[in-house]
Amino acid sequence: MIKQSIFTLIVILTISGCASTTQNEYPNLGVTDNELAKSKWSELKRFPARYPKQAIMKSLEGCATVEYVITPDNKLKDVTVVESTNKYFSMAAKAVVGNWKWGELPKNIVSEPVKTQTRFNFCFDKENKPCSAIEPKYSCPGEDVMHSRGTRVR
Repeated sequence: MIKQSIFTLIVILTISGCASTTQNEYPNLGVTDNELAKSKWSELKRFPARYPKQAIMKSLEGCATVEYVITPDNKLKDVTVVESTNKYFSMAAKAVVGNWKWGELPKNIVSEPVKTQTRFNFCFDKENKPCSAIEPKYSCPGEDVMHSRGTRVR
């Protein structure tokens, strides 16, 4: 009876573990660099990621690059963080891409799914210079760059 219960538990855990594994729908799709700079995306309402409070409290600066697939019906698929200097930046960058106003765009801007990436730089303004004008000490890939500006907490 105990052996049967253990066996049943193992089977249930194995099945539920397999069911929760996320697979990329477009694993072989190549990245189109700076796709969102094209004029067809000009109506997309984008905004920078919110600077994570935990990173501000620790005076952390850094970056995160998020890769994602845009389908012809403006759905996001396979959203993944490809590089990041900090877990807080990873979470913020991944979350904001999904909150951009994809649903407000006309359908079929693209005829086939397209994979692109956006780099988010998380930085503090320094000496009357915006962080977007400062060369960062960190580097994540991506030509489509958005800056999230923070304010140091003292």
